[in-house]
Formats: sequence, C-alpha cells, structure tokens
Amino acid sequence: MNRYKLIVSEPWNFESRQGDNQLNGHILKQIDSENLLFEANEQITLGSITSQYWVLSTRYENQCFETEPYRGTVNGGLLSDLPAESDDVLEIKKYAVFAIIGSLQPEQAEK
Repeated sequence: MNRYKLIVSEPWNFESRQGDNQLNGHILKQIDSENLLFEANEQITLGSITSQYWVLSTRYENQCFETEPYRGTVNGGLLSDLPAESDDVLEIKKYAVFAIIGSLQPEQAEK
C-alpha cells in the first residue's frame, strides 16, 4: 500500500496532531480520474464532523489521477463516514465538507 502525505496550504493555520500542516495516510480508492478517497492516519474535527476520510479532487484543469503514484494540488472535503461502494462521485461530494487546499505527494521511503 502506497503511503501519501497531504501538505495543507489553506487554511494557512492548519495543524495536525504532530503540529505541522501535514496529514499522512493512504489512498483507499481512485473514484475516477479526478477524485480519490483518502484515509488520514488521524481524525480531524470540523464543526460537528470528526473523521479521517477525505475526498480529494484535482484543483486545476488538465490535472488528473491516472497513474500512481498520485500527486498534485487538490481540494479536500472531509467525509463523516466511509462512502458506500456503490456511491458515485456526486453522491460522495454531496456529503463532503470542503475544508482544505493542499498538495498530495507520495511519502518517501525511509532508508
């Protein structure tokens, strides 16, 4: 399983439990060429939602997630629960709370 880091640039004051602007985790599923389901290693609370599940979408035109490792600038929406396998991207995004803009990149292997 490929590990990823999501470096949050907006909101500028985002802090994870480690005290930095980064969430570590892995991709659960490629929903389509512009959307990924991401599971962070820690839960985040936004309003009344506490979860570690995110829908990450490409931020710019002509950007896509066609091959691994995935990388790029993303919009992130927090999901209250893991979506059903049958949910399409519109259904998933309907329940997501837009929360972040960031950069998705694979974690470097430890030497």
